[in-house]
Amino acid sequence: MTVVAFSCARFTPADLTEFEAVAEPKLRLGHWAGVIRETGREHDRLLVLLPGVDRPVFRFERDGRGRYSLSFNDRSGWYGIGSGGTAAECLSIWRPRPRSDRSVSVL
Repeated sequence: MTVVAFSCARFTPADLTEFEAVAEPKLRLGHWAGVIRETGREHDRLLVLLPGVDRPVFRFERDGRGRYSLSFNDRSGWYGIGSGGTAAECLSIWRPRPRSDRSVSVL
């Protein structure tokens, strides 16, 4: 029997499920126009398209060492806006933050 090693540069099914949890409502509500997958020897990427924009604006990537990054493209290039050891950690910037029960009073 031959066993093929899973590449560290590939998203796992759990990674894709984590991304889908973020992407589905954004796609359904029309905030995102689509997602394109780009896979290479040293990376696996999900590129996010926004309505009315002719290029990918966000990039979620897993590199050859298994690290995750989230980047934003402002036409000048890609800028990191998130990273992590897991997909969930990297994508946490897009997760809603829990509301604080504390009231703020202004004196």
